[in-house]
Amino acid sequence: MLGNYSIPPKTYFEIASLGYLLILYLISFHDPNRNIRTYRVFRILELDMLLALVVSILTYTFAYPELGTPIPVCTMLRTMDSVMCVLASRIFAIYLFAYVDTDQRLKPISVIGNIIFSVYLICMVMNLFFKFILWYTPEGVYMHGKLFVPIVFSAPIYYMASGIFILLKRLKILHFREKAALSIASLVTLFGTIIQAATDGVILLSLPFGSVGIFVLYFSLETSDYHKLLRNNEKLRIAERDAIKANRAKSDFLASMSHEIRTPLNAVLGMDELILRETDEDAVPDSESIKRINEYAVNIRDAGQVLLYVINDILDLSKIESGKMELNPAPYRLSTLIDGITPMINVKAEQKGLVYIHKTDPSVPDYLIGDALRIRQILINLLNNAVKYTKSGKVELEVSMKDKTDDAVTLCIKIKDTGIGIRKEDLPKIFNDFQRLNEKNNEKIEGTGLGLAIVKRMTGLMDGTVSVESEYGKGSVFTVLIPQKTDSSPHENDPAPEVSKRKLLEKIYYRTPDCNYLVVDDNRLNLVVAQHFLDGLGGVIETVMSGAEALEKMKAKKYDLIFMDHMMPELDGIKTYELSLKDPENLNIDTPMIMMTANALSGMREEYLEKGFTDYLSKPLEIKELLRVVALHLPADKIKPVMDI
Repeated sequence: MLGNYSIPPKTYFEIASLGYLLILYLISFHDPNRNIRTYRVFRILELDMLLALVVSILTYTFAYPELGTPIPVCTMLRTMDSVMCVLASRIFAIYLFAYVDTDQRLKPISVIGNIIFSVYLICMVMNLFFKFILWYTPEGVYMHGKLFVPIVFSAPIYYMASGIFILLKRLKILHFREKAALSIASLVTLFGTIIQAATDGVILLSLPFGSVGIFVLYFSLETSDYHKLLRNNEKLRIAERDAIKANRAKSDFLASMSHEIRTPLNAVLGMDELILRETDEDAVPDSESIKRINEYAVNIRDAGQVLLYVINDILDLSKIESGKMELNPAPYRLSTLIDGITPMINVKAEQKGLVYIHKTDPSVPDYLIGDALRIRQILINLLNNAVKYTKSGKVELEVSMKDKTDDAVTLCIKIKDTGIGIRKEDLPKIFNDFQRLNEKNNEKIEGTGLGLAIVKRMTGLMDGTVSVESEYGKGSVFTVLIPQKTDSSPHENDPAPEVSKRKLLEKIYYRTPDCNYLVVDDNRLNLVVAQHFLDGLGGVIETVMSGAEALEKMKAKKYDLIFMDHMMPELDGIKTYELSLKDPENLNIDTPMIMMTANALSGMREEYLEKGFTDYLSKPLEIKELLRVVALHLPADKIKPVMDI
């Protein structure tokens, strides 16, 4: 029987295709791209095409009853040949979808293709029983019904056409190489399918031309070298996007900082100009003039405080992001901490006609261990925000607790307001850096967009959390949860330390009439400020504007305290200090030297102390900090309480 079989000439193309496709399959078998989705689909397409070619060759070689092949076997081979060809065209279309339609915008086209394939399979199964598409007569003659071409070729033509449609639809997102490879593969495969359909299967070009398409796709788009190139291009694209984003963030930051710094600076310069006019040599001072000058001075101080807040916010964020912000846990009184910020918030609330309410659950322990300074900063940032964004109504601070144990408690702090609220879509961005929401409506409200970002990071440093609930137009509730240790050591009814700090602002509580001070700074105005601050203490205050002058002064006179600026021309503060220690004529080897500088970046205090400086003061100077440092480093017999003088 086998001697009657011969390979028909029309299958030669398919046999050749099977050979080179098998070689291609073996070449790509160990390709490192096997985890890429398009490549996985491509491998399925290769395998299906190989099986389709095998079935087709078997069909056109053996599916002839006159050669002794049983009619049911011939019918099954013809059916399998048709199914495998349609399946190959369907997988080819799926490959195009996977490559081009990554966001699945054209999914309905794929769904229609699935429906067509399902209908086709049902028809082919029914054909085995009812013989209306293809069949063999009892005499062994192969027959086609009128529905043969519509059913057998409509599905692959639809898949090829839909693939080309998708390709044309998404050409803009593809590179030239991808456009060329996908277009050639699609058109060649479609052309072969149309020729085979037009010749009623006499010329078998559908699978050979499909194999050519696969060959083009592999060596153009699926080699490991090309995927490596794609990955590198993607990395470059991401890097470019990140660079653009970073550049835009830098521009936004500079624009925001320019506005936030220039606004209070404009007030400082404007008020100063008004003071100069009021004190013009031709002007005659009177009580009204003095009152106005005092008002201008208060405005300058307030503007300066705003400017300082802006700079402090930037520095705090820098410290946190660089990992140099350290927590300083210490015993503190919760009631004292809250009482310390109440007057400040009260004043701001009253200026806007708001009611400020403070409630503390009596069961919350008053004596705790934690970083009171950071908690205070969190409260001030949140309460200031609440006051800023509330036009009428109230701002409420509510303190309670959760998860209390013998030696720890979780503070639950809620800040509620009846302000403008936050839109739902803006809530996920509320704690982002430099994020000011709804700026069109809030452009008159000053702020850097850093306050909430700092709150988020500070609570995180203390193993706490911060969250927000808000209804736009009605108000917001910020909730802070911070774990704290409880201080179980015995306590007396000592005065609150915050009260003592407030007294420092009200008056100078000691004098140093017998002390000699030396202030070194290359800026005349800084010297004036420092000298006038120290004037209130009494004693002799000398100033110089360079490191060289300071060295000469230190050789000529013994001082009780020396204040040294860092950034000075020629000899800076550190170099001046180092030279003074090496000078045998220096009378101030043991004199405390305080670094007084505008360099307030994270870690600078520790760096100056490591260099040998006794202490550190950051500019702008605060009178209470200056008084603290002077009292700390002068001998006790040099400090005279005010009542003793």
